[in-house]
Amino acid sequence: MNMQEELNRWKNSFKAARTPEEKAEHKKQFQAFLKTLSPAEGKEFAQAFYAGAKDAKERYESASQALELKKDLEEINDFTSMSYIAKHYFGKTRHWLYQRINGSIVNGKPVSLNDEEKRKLVAALKELGTLMNRTALTIEQSLKIE
Repeated sequence: MNMQEELNRWKNSFKAARTPEEKAEHKKQFQAFLKTLSPAEGKEFAQAFYAGAKDAKERYESASQALELKKDLEEINDFTSMSYIAKHYFGKTRHWLYQRINGSIVNGKPVSLNDEEKRKLVAALKELGTLMNRTALTIEQSLKIE
């Protein structure tokens, strides 16, 4: 018996259960299934279950981080060139940066910026903010001269 396939079958069965009665029946059948497993099969099934849970947790955390980053950047997105940031600060394409901001699936896994990349993005935004402030001050000073 392929435990990963069996686990997927049970997960799909659980997803299909809509009513409390259907969920209770699923739980009853699942408990009965677990009792039919030998100790070795039970251990293999538990390992497949934990691996799936770990993968789901990693996907959730990655998606959650990407959503938070996207929300943080929302306010400046219209006037900030992510293409410029991607090219000049990361040496990558804007597509690469947007994949990480949006938590896109790449090679079957969600991607996001790691901590080092987030630090680099913070430094880029601060540097661009400083440039904008400096430019604004220069223009403002020219107004006072006239």
